[in-house]
Amino acid sequence: MIYYGNHGNISLFYNGMLISNFPLSDKKQFKDYLFQGDYLIRQSKGINIMQQIETYKKFCDIMYHRKINREAIYRNDHILFLSSLMALLRLKIIDNDDCNGYLIMPRKLHRYTDSTRLVNKV
Repeated sequence: MIYYGNHGNISLFYNGMLISNFPLSDKKQFKDYLFQGDYLIRQSKGINIMQQIETYKKFCDIMYHRKINREAIYRNDHILFLSSLMALLRLKIIDNDDCNGYLIMPRKLHRYTDSTRLVNKV
């Protein structure tokens, strides 16, 4: 299910598959979602960086396999996936490209012509 905010949404991809998405609004902007990766890295201070990277990759792989097998993915899992993916992007382990990363989709504005307004009102 795709959630839309009043500014659109951010979709998260891993291995070419849409895993989750989050709405963009005035309260939750893109920079807030990007900050979650930085926050996860800062909270993991004291743990070896290679161990952190392996943990982030492993969680993303688990989410990918759960999505393929149509297993349950809970809201907390989506939030942790967001943090793990943003941390991997921040550490430049993966690139934001067609297969991995995020896609920001702004909200679509509906444009009506005069003829469609008349048809819809009648």
